[in-house]
Amino acid sequence: MGVILGHRKFKTGTVDSTLEYNIEKTTAFHGHLCPGTVIGTRMGLVGMREIGITDPTGSQRKDMMVFIETDRCPVDAISIVTGCRISRKNLKFLDWGKVAATFVNLKSGKAIRILCPDSSKDHINKYVKGEYSNDKDGKTAREVAAYKIMPENEIFIIQEVKVDLPVNDKEKFKVKCEVCGETVNNHREIVKDGKIMCKSCGEGKSYYYAG
Repeated sequence: MGVILGHRKFKTGTVDSTLEYNIEKTTAFHGHLCPGTVIGTRMGLVGMREIGITDPTGSQRKDMMVFIETDRCPVDAISIVTGCRISRKNLKFLDWGKVAATFVNLKSGKAIRILCPDSSKDHINKYVKGEYSNDKDGKTAREVAAYKIMPENEIFIIQEVKVDLPVNDKEKFKVKCEVCGETVNNHREIVKDGKIMCKSCGEGKSYYYAG
């Protein structure tokens, strides 16, 4: 079932039905409801709305790319809402440690970066009513309730940007690193001193070491 998007504003004190529907989906995938799940769900919906994507899993499933700057909870929500996946090469992960994502319409070229700044937490008390415990679960519940209804301009900074899109890595392409001999797929090789190398050899650094 495709995601149905409207252009209505999120109203203070109410939860948009489209948002609630998508939060249910993202929570089921993520495994629990948390502030990051709500933030990611809203981020995905707003991002698609701003770049003109209304049928992300149907007729427009090949028209969007998302760059995500965090490896925390929002990434699961954005993936479910947009249908973008790393395996489909339309979700690009940048390990920048920021709660932000950029949504790109590949047909029109329009791109929107959405950031959830730390200052969004300063508004939580304005939108939470009722009793919540002072423990971790109570804090989480307060944040979830507030982030569902907080106006977009208090939860997000939305900026139109330009994006240098990666080369077409959906084509099957492979070369061998001339140093270690391992195969490098999808144009991830680099050329250094006239040699084709993998990034580990060419950049002289790696996340692993031989035992």
